[in-house]
Amino acid sequence: MENATLAGATAADWLWSPPKMRWRRVYPGRIDQVRQARDFAETLFKGAPCVDVVALAVSELAANAVRHTLSGERVDGWFGLEVVYDNPAYIAVTDMGGHGIPTVLPEGYGSPYNESGRGLRTLYELAQVFGVHGNSTHGHTVWVHLDANRKLEADLEAFVRSVS
Repeated sequence: MENATLAGATAADWLWSPPKMRWRRVYPGRIDQVRQARDFAETLFKGAPCVDVVALAVSELAANAVRHTLSGERVDGWFGLEVVYDNPAYIAVTDMGGHGIPTVLPEGYGSPYNESGRGLRTLYELAQVFGVHGNSTHGHTVWVHLDANRKLEADLEAFVRSVS
């Protein structure tokens, strides 16, 4: 927005006007840093309908980076978080690579009582678009586009019905 158009604009118009608001942060590759990343994203999306979906996405992607890649294995490990406040919202986590390719498991995979293995599938179902780029040598970026107007409650009810 140029200065000439600010005369009749609200503070919200200015705050959320183009260019898109984009943040990047790097976190040590420790499990306690997943909460830090999620808290950061929740602060950015506070008051938005999608805040819980964003929090879930950041938690899942960051936890996977720490649990399944060199990001969590190396003393100097790290993961990166990129967030774009827009519609769709963009959430991406970059890891240090090391083990295979992040994979969305097939629908209905395993027991619904398994403690792990369905997180990326859940994000895949919640996302407008889901993607992975990179490789095991140089690291992966796993990203999602999320509808900024979509609340988690309704989605969770539908998801629970689908796995029951």
